[in-house]
Amino acid sequence: MKRTTLAALLGSAALVVALPLAAQAERGGDRHGGMRGDHMKAMDANGDGDISTAEVEAFQANIFAAADTNKDGSLTLAELNAHHEAMEAKRKAERQQAMFAKLDTDGDGKVSTAEFASKPMRGMERFDTDGDGTVTEEEREAAHAKMKAHRGKWGQRGEKPAPDAPDAE
Repeated sequence: MKRTTLAALLGSAALVVALPLAAQAERGGDRHGGMRGDHMKAMDANGDGDISTAEVEAFQANIFAAADTNKDGSLTLAELNAHHEAMEAKRKAERQQAMFAKLDTDGDGKVSTAEFASKPMRGMERFDTDGDGTVTEEEREAAHAKMKAHRGKWGQRGEKPAPDAPDAE
């Protein structure tokens, strides 16, 4: 009975730790530095491009070992939360570093006024439809209406309308 309970608890704990990482990999952070690729590379221990069951199991064991800070072979909620917070902090720091590196175009560790000002102003490009360098209230309202119509057509999460829906393309 104790073994079954322990096995179920360990299996559940492994899922609790592994699922958020798998979800992050599936969501794909490629827009922010290729987190999907890095995550998959971390699982691919032998670097052959394929991920075997043994590699996934080893990866999960490493995550469990990292989260099990007192090394007692089990995870508490506090350990899971601490591990999750540490991973979030690490990802946040990596995103901040990547954003800074994009701004620091000369690589000197500083962002000058010129580097900061050279960042494209995508909002201006999108909203200033007449190209006069000023976004009028009418242009803002038109852009807002266009975005609202786009969201309505594609759904709130970017899903395409059902094929039998009147607006389907």
